[in-house]
Amino acid sequence: MPFPIIDISNIDDPKYQLKIAQQITDACKQWGFLLIKGHPIPPEDIQEMFNLGKEFFSLPEDDKAPWPINKNQIGYIGSFKDRNKDDKMSMWFGGLPGTLEKDLSAAPPFWRTKANKIEAFKHECHALVLKLLVCFGIAMDLPDREFFAKAHKGEHWQRQQLEDVDVAGLEVLAPNGEWVKAPCEKDCILINLGDALSFWSGNQLKATLHRVTFDELPHDKERQSMAYFGAAHPDTVLQPLLSGVKMGEYHSNGMSLEPGITVGELNNRIMTSIYGPALKV
Repeated sequence: MPFPIIDISNIDDPKYQLKIAQQITDACKQWGFLLIKGHPIPPEDIQEMFNLGKEFFSLPEDDKAPWPINKNQIGYIGSFKDRNKDDKMSMWFGGLPGTLEKDLSAAPPFWRTKANKIEAFKHECHALVLKLLVCFGIAMDLPDREFFAKAHKGEHWQRQQLEDVDVAGLEVLAPNGEWVKAPCEKDCILINLGDALSFWSGNQLKATLHRVTFDELPHDKERQSMAYFGAAHPDTVLQPLLSGVKMGEYHSNGMSLEPGITVGELNNRIMTSIYGPALKV
């Protein structure tokens, strides 16, 4: 079964919307991952974010470390070499829309003159997330096609993460149980579903296991990644759409999730398990 690559260039055209919605939803039911092409985010905007990230991570540690990630999920995370995790540095831009511009002191000085660029790019990413969420509502034939999208509108948590990683690449657990490398295609964006949406959909949509391989890159190359996390409002209550999901039946990342958990509570569990209790929102 080939890794799904879907062209969404006609996603706003009523003639093609149902077909594209079904393709996206089928990919998320089977894989939990997909590549999309024909998306509306200009490639030069994406490249600018990578360029800024590369420039930032090349700075001395003293220009980054004094601004560690805070409870609003804004700030720097250094190498994990001393914590038995994959070695990486990352920069997070979280919080309510405009949070970074309102409190520039939370970010390393490098980013303080670039907050408007970060916020503008986050808005581009968020607009794309909403289009994909509407597709789930259409393909699942929900009474309100914006059922998922509505919970992701307004003032809530959205996070952009830039990473500088010295390991090879992402692997995804395929439907046949084998680990496969996630393809990297020019002008495509890799999409994956998180635990919240999988649980909320009643396990119809998959939150697939994935990992970063530890194969060493050639000495003259380095790996960068950029992730945008589209989260629903923290107060959103997650009640599975299918009644077949029972209390404690959904397990992910070492957690057992129960109906009625909020997005904020789930986010706290995940961030605490990865980075410790200091990041509890």
